Amino acid sequence: MNTKDQIRIINQLNDIVKNEHGTIRACVAQEALDYSAEDIEAFFKDLLSHGCISGMINSLIYYADTAIFFDRHYLEIESLRFEYLENGGEPLQFDGDLKNAMAWFAFEETARNLVAELKIDL
Repeated sequence: MNTKDQIRIINQLNDIVKNEHGTIRACVAQEALDYSAEDIEAFFKDLLSHGCISGMINSLIYYADTAIFFDRHYLEIESLRFEYLENGGEPLQFDGDLKNAMAWFAFEETARNLVAELKIDL
């Protein structure tokens, strides 16, 4: 990724954090900026390759934290789930804690959407 694209993406992520405070998009954007502002592409590549289960998202490691995230963003998560299913995604089936799985799904799905929106070439 060239410097011009990197700066454009950083500016767009900063705008999301500033203008969409409290949303999952803002959470993902802030994590990307905190992870590596010099190489945003690496954040999305790592997240979409290894997922939240890898532990790379510090705020979504513990069940207590993923439950809070789920409760806080329930309506957004449901919207993402419906959109995913409407676009031909396989029915979601999870083992273990539902809130944890749905929090991770929503975070990762939002990251996928941002990659497409920001035209990040992985």
